[in-house]
Amino acid sequence: MTLSDDVANWAKTERGISRETLEQLGVASGTIYFPDLNRKSEGIVFHYRDGWKARAVPEKSFVAGKGLKLSFWGEDDALADQPETIFLVEGELDRCALVEAGIPRGSVLSVPNGAKQRSAEAPSELRGYSYVDEALKAGLNQAKKFVWCGDGDDAGLSLRADMARLLGAARFWFVDWPEGCKDANDVLRTEGARDLRDLVTEGSLQWPVAGLYRLGELPEPPALTLWDPGFSEWESKIRLAPRTLSVVTGHAGMGKTLLWTQVWFQIVQAYRLVLFAATFETRPKPHMRKQLRTLFMGRHERDLDDDDKRKADGWINEHYLFAVHPEHRQTLEWFLDLAEIAIVRHGAKVITLDPWNRLEGSRERNEREDEYIARCLRTLYVFANDMNCHVQIVAHPAKMDGNRRGGPPGLEDIAGAKHWENMVDQGFVVHRPEIFDGVNRKTEAVLYHRKARFDELGYPCKLGLQYNLATGRYRSTDYDTGAYS
Repeated sequence: MTLSDDVANWAKTERGISRETLEQLGVASGTIYFPDLNRKSEGIVFHYRDGWKARAVPEKSFVAGKGLKLSFWGEDDALADQPETIFLVEGELDRCALVEAGIPRGSVLSVPNGAKQRSAEAPSELRGYSYVDEALKAGLNQAKKFVWCGDGDDAGLSLRADMARLLGAARFWFVDWPEGCKDANDVLRTEGARDLRDLVTEGSLQWPVAGLYRLGELPEPPALTLWDPGFSEWESKIRLAPRTLSVVTGHAGMGKTLLWTQVWFQIVQAYRLVLFAATFETRPKPHMRKQLRTLFMGRHERDLDDDDKRKADGWINEHYLFAVHPEHRQTLEWFLDLAEIAIVRHGAKVITLDPWNRLEGSRERNEREDEYIARCLRTLYVFANDMNCHVQIVAHPAKMDGNRRGGPPGLEDIAGAKHWENMVDQGFVVHRPEIFDGVNRKTEAVLYHRKARFDELGYPCKLGLQYNLATGRYRSTDYDTGAYS
């Protein structure tokens, strides 16, 4: 397979990459079927050790040869040359751009699948990063310095953070692109080869490790992905997000599970997410199924025909996973093992545990209860961050005495420790001021947003709700009586 004049001209005109650079890197072209285009098109072809990848020209579409094994593009060149500094990019054309700028081909590697195809953050062997470990073992670990030259968007920043962990922060450097440029090829086209070479060789920044930093030395973190909980009246008072940990509390019988089942249903439906739930006091069948069928169809389960139920169940099967211990001896370790599998295999983004006190404790000898809870919450917080998911725990309050009996609890009232208040990102309390007025059932409820660690998640507030017995779901009453503050 050779390089056609049309593809070479496209690379030079549109990307600023010469034929000489493409031929030096073994780049070729050919007529290839691209599934996204549903037709054949001429494409630029990049040869890997165990296969090939191609990009359509001029339209943007990608395809890989059958059996392609993930590896760095350029890995064989790097292992042969053993450079002290290796430059890492996020796409094949960005590697071509750095070589065009004068960086030796053995010093530039491209990741094989970019940030867009990253799975949830899990151990490297499970999330598609095993090729990094294999390359390090093959000799890449001899390099003294890795310079990350990937994309400047949120996905690229997340991938950069992963690479820093995998390759080691002590020898990891990164490049911030000029305003208006998102990758190496952009800089080549707009600033020229010399400026690109100078930036990556002389303008890279050390990855911060620990201690005291100047603001300009800190890498930009990926922005929080915010989920609207589905009540328009709440406006920006409450938002939920992955990489955060929340707790919900309230007295028994106040409707904690019912309300949050609806909130998460509305988020899962709106954002097409997958939720993994451990519902130790509400069985998946028939109780959770009944609630979710009602929410999905907008009518009580008793009013649904068989076709309605099949439709609802099909949606539930696609978006919900449930944890059921065969011996009902669930532990935090067991729960997180299943949660990790749900994230890696099925793309779960929301992890819920209801309630906390149904987990069997694994306190160490001489470990106080508050120390044990602090250790568990640290584990859950790290899990939420590392796995890019939201973790929510429902926890019962301790018995309240004196004048506070019957009133809404605070986060500090959750049984076991004040850590439930100070170690979570968000805290919620569900309370019903009255259950009955004589013989009539009262349906008013209040949701207290007690804590929001980040401004993006909203702010502490009190929100009115009413449970509609006819539809089986809550509605906000803030617009009925004026917003709570």
